[in-house]
Amino acid sequence: MKKIKIPLLTGLLALTASDFLQAKQVTAWVIDGESERQYFVQMEKDFNEKFAGQDVSLKIQPIPSYDDAIRAAWMSNDLPDVVMVDGPNMANYIWSGMLQPIGNMLDKEVLEQILPGVRAQGTYSPDNKIYMLSQGDSSVLLWGNKKYLDKAGIVAPQTIEDAWDYDQFTEVLKKLSKVDGVKWPLDFKLGNGGEWNTYGYYPFIKSAGGDIINQKTWKADGTINSKETKSAINKMKSWIDSGYIVPATAGDNRFFGDKTAALSWVGNWMWRSHSQALGDDLVLIPAPRFGEHSYAPNGGWGWAVPSSSNNTKDITTFLNFVLSADQVAKWSTATGYIPARRDSIKMTPMFAEGGKAEMLALQAQEIAVVRPVHPAYPVITSEFGKALKNIFEGADIDTALNRAAMAIDDDIEDNMNYPPFDK
Repeated sequence: MKKIKIPLLTGLLALTASDFLQAKQVTAWVIDGESERQYFVQMEKDFNEKFAGQDVSLKIQPIPSYDDAIRAAWMSNDLPDVVMVDGPNMANYIWSGMLQPIGNMLDKEVLEQILPGVRAQGTYSPDNKIYMLSQGDSSVLLWGNKKYLDKAGIVAPQTIEDAWDYDQFTEVLKKLSKVDGVKWPLDFKLGNGGEWNTYGYYPFIKSAGGDIINQKTWKADGTINSKETKSAINKMKSWIDSGYIVPATAGDNRFFGDKTAALSWVGNWMWRSHSQALGDDLVLIPAPRFGEHSYAPNGGWGWAVPSSSNNTKDITTFLNFVLSADQVAKWSTATGYIPARRDSIKMTPMFAEGGKAEMLALQAQEIAVVRPVHPAYPVITSEFGKALKNIFEGADIDTALNRAAMAIDDDIEDNMNYPPFDK
């Protein structure tokens, strides 16, 4: 998933919630992304106009170098009323004591309309309480160039139920490799690195019946190096070995730039670039499967409340406003992310039934797979990502995965099994 990286401003750490706090004002720190910025300006205005007569106002504060800033503010007890949290980091923040549950602050209709994957991402299993909810969700599928598919005589599946399995998809790649103009059948985003290595490829492992950690015992050994996980990785590696995949060194725009790749495995954030470049030749194809079911990534930034916040009444007003159907639809329109509510999907032409990006919304509703919600996730994803990269580059699969399992289990053991996950 994309993050906006902006250098830390001089004196930022001196910027605290108290600097913005006014009487009965809700303060919210937000990410400082370009597409999000315009939405936040309008959302603050909408809130303050709507609640002008209720003696509550909202102050939105974009924060550069966001993760570093909120960690520093938490350590100095200077967090605002509301923060944004990147989903994979949530469990670690909760375990560290940074966040409080928000489920009892949310209206019933919010909880009824929120997508199951978004709710699962924001739920902490030890107490089964919601600590974070997002306005939007992400998903990844196959983006195809219809011109090349037609030349190869390939008819793409139209439904999730008809998604290609491994053998079918491998045959598709083989056929595309023989089409004039196609240098590589698939851009698999090998050069993305970082969190993409888990976010982008974890669904294939889940589809094959594997995982990167046992989500009952919270042990990696025996799961991250299981036969199912290795089978999924070997299948992905077979595409690389066959020359079907854009190399990591070949750049990021082979699908929509010089159009030398026929397919691309990437997320909703590429809609604008892809649609502008391919026009009517752009087709969206459901995620392939390695087992009985296909899965697609999910996750993103969501709203959470620091444990230090006590302005519960006004925070409740804000959360239900920002997670309302109207605001979720506006967030989606501004950012290109999938609306996190079912009713908001119907309000957003691009993702609604018959919309050009309907398949992304269907995947978010039906096959979203949440990355492990555990305090050790930063270590889990780092170790798995390194192992997968090394395997894709030719390292021995057993050695790489056994090493990752050991590193993850050592971290969990060093933290006394992250109680209460030890029960």
